[in-house]
Formats: sequence, C-alpha cells, structure tokens
Amino acid sequence: MYRAVLTAAATAALVIGGVSPAVAAPSSALPGAPTSVQVSGAGDGATLTWSPPRSGATPTGWRVTVSPGAGQPGHGVERLPATARSDRFGSIRAGTTYRFSVRATTSRGAGPEVRVRYTAPKNTAVAQSLFALDASGALVRFPTTGRGAPRTVAAAAAGYTADDIGDVFVPSADGTSILFHPAGGGAPRVLATGLHLTPDLRSDVAGNLYWVDSVSGAITKLPVKGAPTVVLPSRGSYWAVGRDGTVSAWSATLTGGTVVSASPQGVVRTRTVGPANDMAIGYPNGLLADGKGTLYLGFTATGGSGYHGWWSLPAGSSTLTNVPVPVRYRYSAVNQDSLILGQSAEWCAAIAESSPIKTCVADHTVTHLLAADASGRVTDTVTSGLQVPSNGVWLGAADTAGDLFVDATERTPGLWRVPAAGGAAQRLSGGQFTRLLVI
Repeated sequence: MYRAVLTAAATAALVIGGVSPAVAAPSSALPGAPTSVQVSGAGDGATLTWSPPRSGATPTGWRVTVSPGAGQPGHGVERLPATARSDRFGSIRAGTTYRFSVRATTSRGAGPEVRVRYTAPKNTAVAQSLFALDASGALVRFPTTGRGAPRTVAAAAAGYTADDIGDVFVPSADGTSILFHPAGGGAPRVLATGLHLTPDLRSDVAGNLYWVDSVSGAITKLPVKGAPTVVLPSRGSYWAVGRDGTVSAWSATLTGGTVVSASPQGVVRTRTVGPANDMAIGYPNGLLADGKGTLYLGFTATGGSGYHGWWSLPAGSSTLTNVPVPVRYRYSAVNQDSLILGQSAEWCAAIAESSPIKTCVADHTVTHLLAADASGRVTDTVTSGLQVPSNGVWLGAADTAGDLFVDATERTPGLWRVPAAGGAAQRLSGGQFTRLLVI
C-alpha cells in the first residue's frame, strides 16, 4: 500500500471489477457504505478509490483490505484517516486476482464494507528502477532492464531512500529535515522538519520512512499519513525494514541473539534466537529482510578463513538455519522473495590467499547466480563476466525478477547487472556507485 492519494499513473489505468452491495442497512449510529468504489491498475500497482457514505454517522477513518495480502504492509490490512479517498497498492502480481474492500469506521464501530476485484493482466510489466549514488554524491536512476540512459535525480542525496512510486527522500545536511523529490520531477520540498536524523533513511512498500534517531537511538517511523512515532527502541543493533513494513533489529548474545520485530500495526514481538544444531554463529555483520517476514543474518566465520555467509530466520521462527549454498566469494542482495547471491567459481581462505606465498589462488569470476528462499529451496543460474573481490561483505540490490546489481570496486570495476535469466553480466557504467537500491 502507498500513501492515500491517487497517483498520475493510476488515473490513466483501466477500471475493472464489480461492487458488492451492502447486505443490510446500517444503524444511524454507524456510517453507511462507501460509495463510488472502484479499483484501477497500472503496471504492478492498483489503486482503490471511494467516496463517503450517503447516510449514517460521519466516518472518522477507513479500513481497507486486500486479499491475497502477502507482501503487502500489514499483511493486507490498512487503517486510513477520514480525509483519505484512495489507497494505492504495490507488488501486484501479473495474472493474480485481488479482492479489495473498504469500510468507514468510527469509535463506535464500522459500517458495511464494499468489495471490488481486480486481476492484473498476465503481460503486466513491473517497471522498477535502480537508484545509486555516484562518486560526487549525486543520486542517479538506472532502468533495471539495462536498456535506456540513466538520469540524475538529485545533486546531493547522501542517506536517501525511495518509495515504489519513485519519489525520493533525502535527509537535510543538518539532519533535521527530510527533503521530498517527486517522481515526476520538479523542485524538492521539505516533507518534515524538527527531526533527529542519521544519514540512513529506509522505506517500505507503502512509503513509510524509518531512521535511527540521532539523540535517542530509537528506530523511528514517519508514517505516510501521520507524525513520527518510535517503532523500536534499539541501540547498536543491526536493523532491517521488510517490504511489508515489518521492522526488525538484531542484538547479539553469548549464545545467539535477540530479534525484536514491530509489525505495521505496532505489535512488538521479541524472539530469543539460536542456531540450528548448536553451530557457531560467527561474527554478525548485517541484517536483510525480504517481503514475507524472513530475515537474513550475515556473518563472518571465526578463525582465519575470512568467509562471509548467511543465516536464514523465517517469519515466526527462533532458529537460525544456514543458507545451503557452497562456500564462495559472493555478492549478496535480497528481493521480495529470496536472498540473491552472485557466487564465484572458486574460493580460498583469507589466511591462504593473502599470505605472501599465496598458497591458494582462486577464480573470482561470478559463475553462478543463486536465489535461496526461506524454505531452503535454491535455484541456480549460470552467468559470467563479473568478478568478486576477496573475502568480505559485498552488498548489492536485486529486483523482483531476481536480477542482481552490484558495484565492483576491483578486478572488474563498475556498476553491473547480473541477469536472473542467465548469461553474461552487463556493465551499466564504468563509474563507482554506492547505496544501491532497486524500487
């Protein structure tokens, strides 16, 4: 779900679906049924629009649902203010039929719901973009297809994030304001001020913004429709925001760790987490989240190997499971469904590769693109052309299709696209880029 406004993309879309009539007349103490309810779709998005009831109590809010709700913020349930007249949903999959509903709410209860359906055409194109900061700190936008010229979005965008519409959000230089750059172009404006920002904004599919407060250390949320609220008080932890709006933070313990997660509705859950079969976790070095509640904990192995790998923690689980892939050098990223890994042909322990004698010499060429999901299923595609640096954490970005985007700083320097369909990797630019984000 996105902000409760009707976007330009949605207004040009096809209207599909039929409205279900109210089953019974509402009590005068409750709102009547919303009117003029319809759904329209464009690309991988769909927008539900409505008008107020013609009878009953005045609404103080709206309850909007979508089914299936997998990958949607709140698992398909959203509560909007009384001023809302639309709600946009992202991650709409081609060929899938979705059922939307809206009902007016008050403090005394809810009125009858109105339902509509929408089926995304099977040839629906997912128009995603790759965002990255160039060496000067400018934000550049590339098409994820690898075809088409890049364009500069903002001249200075350190710490930026973006939503699925393509709007960009940038912390101000003094860390007190968020600047909003609209997807359609035009002058930026101040979205919010009086904040304590750190230069690391993050977002979910709905466009809610998150950061670690520079004063309190708490993970803070700026909702699309309201004022900032503290989501997770957590200091010194690795943290991640899932595409569905679930925020999670990891804190290490002597035997494992603690994961604190907050749902889009504000429900907080704490899990004491340990590894399967009492294996050593290693040294945690990062946390990624997909759109289905799965967390991936990066680690560096103990000892002199320097190996970097990943643990998987499915939604609701308290047991870390090692991602079942070969020991290799790798680039890593996550998309809506899976952990995406670009793995080298060979691997050497750091102590052997970096020694003056170099007792081990390995082929660093990325020959396999792997996608590992929470169930442990791994798909393997053959690729070529790109090389991975030595042992270390090399994070990139991935699109819905499973294409991997990375910035290579050595061996084969530049910005690269590794296609999910296989084949040779594509160099998008010979320049160096940081903070890659696909949206």
